[in-house]
Amino acid sequence: MWVIIIMFIFVCTFGITLGGLLAAPRESIKPLHLFLFSLFFLFLAYIGMITGMFFTGWISIRLIEIVLSILALLFIVACFSRYHPTLGFFHPEDKILLSVIALLFFLMGLEWGVLGYRTFFTLTASFLFTAALGLGIFIQLQIKQVFWRQSYASYTPLVWLLFVTLLKLL
Repeated sequence: MWVIIIMFIFVCTFGITLGGLLAAPRESIKPLHLFLFSLFFLFLAYIGMITGMFFTGWISIRLIEIVLSILALLFIVACFSRYHPTLGFFHPEDKILLSVIALLFFLMGLEWGVLGYRTFFTLTASFLFTAALGLGIFIQLQIKQVFWRQSYASYTPLVWLLFVTLLKLL
């Protein structure tokens, strides 16, 4: 039961983080971004789940959790190094952040497949991710309104991800 709760907390926190990072640039967010990230999550997590069904006895769950945590920490470092005040975190030519996100989504699905969770679990996690994405945008816009003079306000979603990543390692 705790494993499911930790996985859902990680999915929700990652969704809130990505939503907050999408709200960082000066341009307004387009609904297409939400749709594409949600579809990206569903597709890669589902492919990872199907792949995990074939690796049931070969891969340790703890190893997948450790790799997920390390990738989340690398994602945080990459976000700190790639932030631009006008363009935000996701530059048009930057492929590194999207590659790390794609690998994280795939490994989340791989973990679910190895644990034996199937399509309904992936669809539920995708719904939670989409809701968390919207919530992250809303929270980050509120933070930007309150701390509009502070340059570090764009990094607040990464703090949430850091705490949950450390929780996943425990």
